[in-house]
Amino acid sequence: MRKQTILTGAAALVLAAFLAACSGPAVETTPTATLSPTPAAESTAPALESTSASEPPEWGEQVFTQTYTAGDGTQVMEVRYTLPMVQNTDAFPAGAVINDWYKADGASRMESAEANYEQAVADYDVSKSAGFSFSPVTEEMSYEVVLSTDQVISIRRTWYINSGAAYPTVFQLGENFDPQTGIKLTFTDFFTDAQTVQERVVDAFMAKADLAAGGFTREEIAGAYQQEQFCLTSDGYTFWLQGNSLNAVHSPVEVTLPYDSLKDVSMYAAQ
Repeated sequence: MRKQTILTGAAALVLAAFLAACSGPAVETTPTATLSPTPAAESTAPALESTSASEPPEWGEQVFTQTYTAGDGTQVMEVRYTLPMVQNTDAFPAGAVINDWYKADGASRMESAEANYEQAVADYDVSKSAGFSFSPVTEEMSYEVVLSTDQVISIRRTWYINSGAAYPTVFQLGENFDPQTGIKLTFTDFFTDAQTVQERVVDAFMAKADLAAGGFTREEIAGAYQQEQFCLTSDGYTFWLQGNSLNAVHSPVEVTLPYDSLKDVSMYAAQ
């Protein structure tokens, strides 16, 4: 761990990329697959009703990874993004569209990593000149399929970034897909009243003991709430506040609202 807070530029670029929309070149993709050239579009209102699907998806992974070094050969950054990949696209055709979406996402992240690499080299050079210790930036991403039915496929990703600061930065990302078409679903495909959902989600966060102990106001929690960041599980809708979105809260905080608690404003009928 760096003893001085010099390596801040690369981390700032990563955070900015998350808050905007990450973009980027695929350096290594494993395993390879034949995917369509453009990502699935985010649609409005695909049907969430139950229909007979093809065979269930079989999940593998596509990996985007690269190690970056300075001119003297010192490692300054390493990234490894492990993203979902449906292996049986012949039996589950929507999987090709899902694969394509994550292929585009991974390529976009590699492009962002390339930009961050330049900042990491600059930080290394400053540290070396000043005689400070240096730790390379490390980024890792993993995924979990948290729900897979004939109505929705819900995937949760964890993005871990260690830039040598006192605490690593961790993001939780969520994507929900229509299993009939592979189209990525949005908040409005599930809910009819965004304001009511936000109020109930904020209520749930306000009731958490760790946040209550921090003395956070309702306005602060509402400001950290991200409407599109949620996933579906067997227990209900899971929402989270990202690490560092609230003062001195370094890891994501999550709440799960049972499906019944939002059924009056939800278009999704839990099975």
